[in-house]
Amino acid sequence: MEKLKDDFLDSLSEEDGKILLKIALNAIKNKFHLSFENIKIPEKFNKKSGAFVTINEGNQLRGCIGYPFAVYPLYKSVENSAMNAAFEDPRFRPLSENEINSIDIEITVLGELQKIDYHDINKIEIGKHGLYVKKDHYTGILLPQVATEYNFSKIEFLQETCLKAGMEKSCYKQSEIYAFEGKIFK
Repeated sequence: MEKLKDDFLDSLSEEDGKILLKIALNAIKNKFHLSFENIKIPEKFNKKSGAFVTINEGNQLRGCIGYPFAVYPLYKSVENSAMNAAFEDPRFRPLSENEINSIDIEITVLGELQKIDYHDINKIEIGKHGLYVKKDHYTGILLPQVATEYNFSKIEFLQETCLKAGMEKSCYKQSEIYAFEGKIFK
């Protein structure tokens, strides 16, 4: 297998990231009927792409939901993920209107999931690649920044992805493993 790389992610600029962040914030503001900035959606945002939106309040996670697969156009993945992270993440109470000015939004645009064998973990670059594991009806995903935030080794990253899926730490030896690039905008 070649080195994991995603040309679409490479094409996304910082300016694109600013637009994606506005799309996410607009979706949340719209829920509260607050005024928001009209945005012209760039043509390239019509490409189907997975994306996750993470909402933090200070240093505390307030929601993180997204699409690991390229089901929707990028702009729609971001819009839906923002709404779900703000209001539907079962780990947290829904965001309230008075929290709008105290949240930080982070968007991770996901590259194509590429199947790897656990013997090929040397191809994973900590901080650049995320992991998705699947076995039967269990699935788990960890975004690239998680490994960096927790200073995981490659094996620990695999183990934690298994735990996220609700399986044993060693599940990666019998599971399908996918790696993907993620481009992060804050």
